[in-house]
Amino acid sequence: MPTIADERVPPARPAEGPVLVRVSATAADWVRGLPNVPTGARVGVTVGAAGLRGYEDELAMRGYDLIDVVPGRRPGEHADLLVSAALREEHPRWFASLLLVAARVFDLRFGPVHVALHDELIAHLPAPDID
Repeated sequence: MPTIADERVPPARPAEGPVLVRVSATAADWVRGLPNVPTGARVGVTVGAAGLRGYEDELAMRGYDLIDVVPGRRPGEHADLLVSAALREEHPRWFASLLLVAARVFDLRFGPVHVALHDELIAHLPAPDID
């Protein structure tokens, strides 16, 4: 049977490219469950309901930047965190801690994910310069 050790089966974790990590925000202390972002890094966050905007300061203290409220296709009590490949690779223990509180993780290398999460992803992109 193929195993990861004999390199015939790829690892389950994405090797490169960003991932969108969705965490549940139904509990009042959901932000406290997030691991602090490593020093010098920032992680962008969109939330699925306007009522979650009130967590902006608490998120910022942990290194997360609340970008916008984006209900997307599935509005609700959740937060989407865009995590770069570089941050995952440089801080694997931090990323493993984040995965412990994740409800879902979306590998953004795949086209159908881009279609399904278009509204959420567009909020994470820098605004175009309009002069």
